[in-house]
Amino acid sequence: MSAIHRIILVGNGFDLAHGLATRYENFIDWYWEQWNIRLSSSGDKKETDGLCSFTLKESVKLASWRWIPWCYKLPEKDMEHLKYGMVDIARSDTSLCDFQQHSVFFQKICQSIESKGWVDIENEYYQALNHEYFECPEKLNKEFEIVKSKLVEYLTLVQSSNIDESIVKPALKEKILAPIRIDEIAIGARSQLVDFIRSRYFGEADGSYISIGEQLGWDKRAENIEAMNRFSRKWGDKIEEFGIESAIDSHDIPEVLLSPTRLMLLNFNYTRTADLYLPQDKKLAYWFPIDHIHGQLNDPQSIIFGYGDELDDNYRNIVKLNNNEHLRNIKSIRYLETQNYRNMLAFIESAPYQVYIMGHSCGNSDRTLLNTLFEHKNRISIKPFYHRQEDGSDNYLEIVQNISRNFTDMKLMRDRVVNKTLCETL
Repeated sequence: MSAIHRIILVGNGFDLAHGLATRYENFIDWYWEQWNIRLSSSGDKKETDGLCSFTLKESVKLASWRWIPWCYKLPEKDMEHLKYGMVDIARSDTSLCDFQQHSVFFQKICQSIESKGWVDIENEYYQALNHEYFECPEKLNKEFEIVKSKLVEYLTLVQSSNIDESIVKPALKEKILAPIRIDEIAIGARSQLVDFIRSRYFGEADGSYISIGEQLGWDKRAENIEAMNRFSRKWGDKIEEFGIESAIDSHDIPEVLLSPTRLMLLNFNYTRTADLYLPQDKKLAYWFPIDHIHGQLNDPQSIIFGYGDELDDNYRNIVKLNNNEHLRNIKSIRYLETQNYRNMLAFIESAPYQVYIMGHSCGNSDRTLLNTLFEHKNRISIKPFYHRQEDGSDNYLEIVQNISRNFTDMKLMRDRVVNKTLCETL
């Protein structure tokens, strides 16, 4: 029987749509807040974590950091006005403290936030591999590993305290499980859609097809039968004479004939927010596979954090350096450590498939994998779900611009990407 699958490509925007503080900026804020707590309770004159250090001056007649508020005679209410409390004082007063950033990489991250208000840590890492001011890739990778471990710690706290069934949005779940819309399918994939609907139409007659809704236990069998009967009464004779193609653009085709056969959640996040939208029952794992392509927080060793753009010219230059440390955090190599990438390949090879983009910017840090997904012969459409700002503007064009960078064939891109009039907000 013919099939059409769907891949839900999930990025950090999905977590942000649920009100979660998972931006890199949130992480850096937390990092400095942790330093504030550490200094406020420290009994030593020097504290360090491998990225930076705080050391009280020898001339400062204090046994430890905890006495600074009293030394400065700052009321608690004034301390609270400082964004990072003790850290702000320590970093700004050179007569009190020696503040050192031991990591040029981490310094670049902080400078980006201070100057632009945001940062892409993975892109900063890739840029670092291409610049001479980093002493060696070994040192950079050591610093990067510290940042990664702290990011995992932060996201684990976010997940444990904020992510549960209560944040699931029914309207978003409906979008994920929605039937295929005929006008979203690429013109070049029209024949695959016709084969799919034909197979479904005649398969329904003998009861051999079970819809995704029924897999989930939705009691829609009677409703589906009635919809099929109405469709057959109106189009049955014409289909018999001219084929299912005669009804393909009629808007009368029942939803039961357009439900995806299988649905994979390709989760680029480390959190489990998106997982809440698909059944966790092992009996349904074949129909609703969940692929944490970059690993999960409950298994820190599985986390893939780095860069994945083999199409970039600079990547070829890095490879020519013949130093494996330059390739330590390249995603396409790290994918070989687990079965996740092969599971994705098996899924896209098995049948034609749609791509729903939910919260992924489609930036260059995942370009190698996205190029594989987007230009594959079985891929029949790409539908980006965009974010609308309070002022009415949105980021549809930005997402599509990023999508285009993952294609080598622009004619193919224009056919496969769903136009804005048919797209929806996340």
